[in-house]
Amino acid sequence: MLAKKVFYLSFIVFILFTSSAMAYTVDDIEWSDSSDASGTLHWGGTLKCDEYTIKAEDFNEGGYVSIGIYRDGQLQKKSPARAGEGFEFRDTEKGDDLRIFVKTVTLNIDEWTGNMEDPTVAIEVYERGIPEMDIVIEPEQDTYDPRTISYPTIIATIAITNEGDAKAYDMDVDIDVDGMELIDGKLSHHLISIDEDEVLDPIEIKLEIPHYWEETDVDITVTTRSEDINGEIHEDVETETITIEPVVELMITKSATEEIYMDETAHVSVSIWNNGIYSLSSVSVTNPTTGDLEIQDSVDNEVTLSFTSKETKAKVFEYTLKPTKTGKYSMPAATATFTAPDGKEYTFTSEKPTIQIDGPDIVLTKDVSPSSVNPGDDVTVKVTVKNQGTRDASVHTSETIPEDVVFLSGDLSFDDVAVHGKTYSYSYVLKVNEIGELKLPATTGTFIDFEDYKGEKISNMPIITVLDPSPEPEESTSASSSGANTDQQVSTSDQGSTYTSDIAEDRVEPGFEASFMILALFGVYFVSRRKDRS
Repeated sequence: MLAKKVFYLSFIVFILFTSSAMAYTVDDIEWSDSSDASGTLHWGGTLKCDEYTIKAEDFNEGGYVSIGIYRDGQLQKKSPARAGEGFEFRDTEKGDDLRIFVKTVTLNIDEWTGNMEDPTVAIEVYERGIPEMDIVIEPEQDTYDPRTISYPTIIATIAITNEGDAKAYDMDVDIDVDGMELIDGKLSHHLISIDEDEVLDPIEIKLEIPHYWEETDVDITVTTRSEDINGEIHEDVETETITIEPVVELMITKSATEEIYMDETAHVSVSIWNNGIYSLSSVSVTNPTTGDLEIQDSVDNEVTLSFTSKETKAKVFEYTLKPTKTGKYSMPAATATFTAPDGKEYTFTSEKPTIQIDGPDIVLTKDVSPSSVNPGDDVTVKVTVKNQGTRDASVHTSETIPEDVVFLSGDLSFDDVAVHGKTYSYSYVLKVNEIGELKLPATTGTFIDFEDYKGEKISNMPIITVLDPSPEPEESTSASSSGANTDQQVSTSDQGSTYTSDIAEDRVEPGFEASFMILALFGVYFVSRRKDRS
């Protein structure tokens, strides 16, 4: 019997709450805390509030103003009000509620005529208040690592406050945990009503930390759906993202001697730690080497390994490097790759250690000018000494002069301290006589620095080309002895222009005309003498 009474009482309470959301009067309405529209209207002036138009219809000398509410051009309600008063309007067809409040009425009555001159009314329009849920999701941590035991589970607390302007009815709270397994708590809640500014009891859920093979972001999403006094549904959503670390992480450490001298060697090693809760097999480990330094040991660049959980393999690779020049060099990163049970391939990478190599770095360069000459010409040889290292060094160079070359003048050596980053030079003049190509011997040099690091250097061997000055043989042409007419081409040059013409001429042997004249004179003389004798 008691159970039936409890049932009936619960049913009556439920009916009362649900009926309040289905049927209500303007006295039940909770209005918005702030106006949704406001303005000062002149006679016939209007003010918009969503679908509604509020119009100042008329004024009277008693301080009343007639205000009309229109929707779609149709008058819905008209009511008079004075300053400090107002009225409400329920649009049962649309389900909207409005409250008009008159702040001030200014009649501007003329003292002489007693007529109103441009009266105005300041009004505020309030809509029905709606519930609005403020949701705060607070996990214990932003990041969870299944490999540690500090936080074996995810515990999140959910706080909900009705920060709206009205009471909420029949509210559902749904919690989406992005596929994570629930250990304790509930993911769905129902509340009959929540008053304005009411703070609900915190909701706590406990989740199992999921296992992922790569770092993954997961969301906890809380959604509330509640009704206002008119039965309209209002939804509020809040999401909190947390990060889940992978179940396996290969920690690759590649270390190298940070700083060495040119006469020293650098030590490099690669070690791997399986910081995970699962064993791994067929892990491909690759260690590329640099071309800036010489490897002193025979070492493989790739190996395949297996790891148990939390296992460390030290010195998977170990070797020494010899420097070839000074400077700062970055080592390529080592990598470890494996295929997980989910079928995806995962790669982990080490840091890129750097090696600073100190010492002098002497470079000798030899140039000749000009590189092509005639026998007996002078050639200038220039030798450049450059220290492109990081330390100063005392440098001595010497030259070798070929036997078939004559030294004329200049310096044949450099003997000084070469400051790092500086360039020096000296030159000398040679005379070459032998035709052909002459390769000059290399400049040789020795150096030693303040750390007693020393060495030898040689330059390049430039070539001098000695040209043959002998003229090339000219081509000969035979002249016609027949005296026949031939065509000859004559060219004249005028400011770079070439002109050609064809000329016909009789060729005569040199001296033939003079001989012919002498013979003719002798003939005339001989004939005249014979005439005299006769």
